[in-house]
Amino acid sequence: MTGETLALLAALAYGVASVTIVKGKAAARGDNGVFLSVVATAVLTWMLWFGWGSVGAWQLAEPRNLGALAVFACAGLFSTVLGRATMYRATEQIGAVRASLLRRLTPAFALVCAYLLLDEAPETRAFMGGGIILIGVLCYRARPASPQDGVMVPGLLLGIGSAFFYALAYTLRSLGLDSLPDAALGTFAGAIVGVVWFMIAAAIRHGSGKGLLFLLRDRGPWHWATALSLSVGQTLQFFALKTAPVSVVAVLGTMEVFFSALLVMGFLRAEPVSRGRLGIAAGLAALGTAILFT
Repeated sequence: MTGETLALLAALAYGVASVTIVKGKAAARGDNGVFLSVVATAVLTWMLWFGWGSVGAWQLAEPRNLGALAVFACAGLFSTVLGRATMYRATEQIGAVRASLLRRLTPAFALVCAYLLLDEAPETRAFMGGGIILIGVLCYRARPASPQDGVMVPGLLLGIGSAFFYALAYTLRSLGLDSLPDAALGTFAGAIVGVVWFMIAAAIRHGSGKGLLFLLRDRGPWHWATALSLSVGQTLQFFALKTAPVSVVAVLGTMEVFFSALLVMGFLRAEPVSRGRLGIAAGLAALGTAILFT
């Protein structure tokens, strides 16, 4: 399976998560399952690494691998902690479709990060296919702008921040994979950083005992669905970066907005979706994706 295919499947998983985050908010009593999703990612990727990883545990202490592990840890900080937390809060505040649209800024940030950190310039097909996909995304809006949009400014800023954090994480993951080519290990290392971060933050905010209870309070069906979707999506993206450039993975991630919109029409009827614009945008996205796969 190619990196482009894995990136597209990751976008589908993130699209599902965008909807389940909104559905889980109504029953949330704690963090709406953020910590649960990080734990699920750690468990899933540990199993993949233990069963099929290309790098053994005894090799991790080798000096040549320590640098890559540090890069994976930083990628985990930006994706599992900062990226995921801001994605959750933005989705809760402005809805699944709008949050997905803002995260479509990720390719723009990724191009800059990849050029600065990896000296990676996108190929012509990436420019063409990615440009068509982004035009399709811009053609779609959940509804026309209104004066009420001003109250959404915090959510909009969180969505933009999430796009930047994920773009930087993509680049750091690719950088780490250059010297330690084990995607499962890289995702697991990042998830462990996230688990430790959230536990320490909760202990500081709520106390050691109450902090853990706060993190584990939300375990409803929608929270589990979000946790599984995000863990699968993040893992697939990591594997995609083994064979596909950062820019291509980031651009294909923009397909999340279409998956979110289709699911919203079925599960979140209270959130408006423009079917006409969605059809045009989806057609352009399909054309751009076809170019990326050629």
